[in-house]
Amino acid sequence: MNRLPESVNQQFNQLFTVIGQASDDLKMTIAEAGKAGNFSLVTANIEDCRRLQALEMELRNCLGNFVNKPQTQPVEKPFHKRNKKRTRKSGGRLRVIVAGRIIEEPTIAETFVETLKVFGLDRVARMNKVITSIPLIARHPSHGYQAQRPCNGWYITTHVNKHSANTVLKEIGKALNMPVKIEVVDR
Repeated sequence: MNRLPESVNQQFNQLFTVIGQASDDLKMTIAEAGKAGNFSLVTANIEDCRRLQALEMELRNCLGNFVNKPQTQPVEKPFHKRNKKRTRKSGGRLRVIVAGRIIEEPTIAETFVETLKVFGLDRVARMNKVITSIPLIARHPSHGYQAQRPCNGWYITTHVNKHSANTVLKEIGKALNMPVKIEVVDR
């Protein structure tokens, strides 16, 4: 469904019309109060007019988000056989080389976070990457999700293993044109 139902669309159009009329009325009141020299009323009405404009913009943005939201089809997950030789041992560590800097922390998650810092958290956040259906970097924590680490005003999803960290870091490095070399260091 890429379109709103017609009745909802009509209600939004009526709402925008009423907001426009209220804004016009306020502008007329501002002009009359200005001619009369009542500048406190002018200031108050200008502020009300700005709030109406902000409300209209917010409503239009919400409407745009609904209409422009890409529709995704559910994808069946492929069935994977478990490898009987796989054990649940420690994942080891990562050594990442970015821009001539070597990053190697005690855990994969810590190395992952430090590497994202080198890339620049703002730059990575603009990429809108997602890990396990949670944003990789967000300004607010995901509710009930524990594998996020606060860092410089951001919340970084650290639910990664060797493979996913390797993949995500290489994708980010490629997108930012920064060469990345990743090595797995066994303990």
